[in-house]
Amino acid sequence: MLTAAIRTWALWQERRRTLALIGLVEGLAIAAPVAGWAPVSQKQLLGAFFLISLSLVYSGGVVAWEKARRHLLYQHSPAMTPNVQTTWCFAAALLLPPELAGAVATVCFVGGWSVYNSAGSRRLYRFVYSVLTAGLAATAASWVFRLSLPLDNTLALATATWFVTGAGAMTLAMLASGDSLAARKMLHFDAHALVLATAAVAVIEYFASVVALPLVWLSLPAAVAIQRYFVNVELRSREPAARPITPEAWLQIATVIIEASDATTVLRIDTADPQAAGMVAMMQGGCDAIGHYPDGGLAVLLLDCPPAQGDSLARRLRLALNHHKIEAYVAAASAPRDGRTLQDLLTLCEAELVLLREAARHSSSA
Repeated sequence: MLTAAIRTWALWQERRRTLALIGLVEGLAIAAPVAGWAPVSQKQLLGAFFLISLSLVYSGGVVAWEKARRHLLYQHSPAMTPNVQTTWCFAAALLLPPELAGAVATVCFVGGWSVYNSAGSRRLYRFVYSVLTAGLAATAASWVFRLSLPLDNTLALATATWFVTGAGAMTLAMLASGDSLAARKMLHFDAHALVLATAAVAVIEYFASVVALPLVWLSLPAAVAIQRYFVNVELRSREPAARPITPEAWLQIATVIIEASDATTVLRIDTADPQAAGMVAMMQGGCDAIGHYPDGGLAVLLLDCPPAQGDSLARRLRLALNHHKIEAYVAAASAPRDGRTLQDLLTLCEAELVLLREAARHSSSA
């Protein structure tokens, strides 16, 4: 056992040296253009300011939504976390010289820490490699884009350089840290779909800036739309889980998603029987969240669930619980029919539960 422990420690030390070496190479590659620093124009500095400000505004606007996603998909995280900061990092490669592009990409990613670690469960060294990789990819793509070639050729080469450099560096870091499963996921298109989508927005930013530099701000709603789309895809592909999440996580998820969705239903299940969670998991879709409720019992969030469908599920759930001799009361409320916020829906559910408990007492006493 001691020998195994020593071998494990030695292997980790070797991985640490490999990770440090990769990080050093990336850092030197980003810093190299600084040695040949040349004066930049006022327009380039203004472009850098626009891109950094866009990144910071985006991070502040989606942190709550990203926190909900992290809680809901905590055990199903993809190899590459959806991150639309590439919208402005790749745009920096196209709009700015290499020495400035790498700096802007690095700052954009650093400013996205609140989104990256929104649930407080991410490892710092992975974030550091993400930052270094973004700066390296932007520097390399910017250098390629300024080759003396036709625009369509340099644009295609810069996009390929951005993609290969970023994906390759992250794969090496995953392998060096021993995360071979995540590295294998990098071979699938799904791991890169978001990067390609944001690269397309960055190309549009480049052409928009030729007309008027402030038009790059139009990339902000596009980036938010892309982030919401990929998050919704993840939520709908999530496997059902019978084990409820914590009350804090459920409340965070429900608050954000109800505000962002057109039709959402909340179920409150007043029960002390642990079998109820398994029964709910069998009847619900994979995109739903089951959580413990702070005052006891369970709470279920049903995405894109109109009132009629939510009420129908509540009735079927009551019948199923009763059939399996599980003592429970089930209440349902839907947005926007019963309110626009989570608090509105929970208040209505609590009122219905009070009536159900009173009706049950009167029935038993009779």
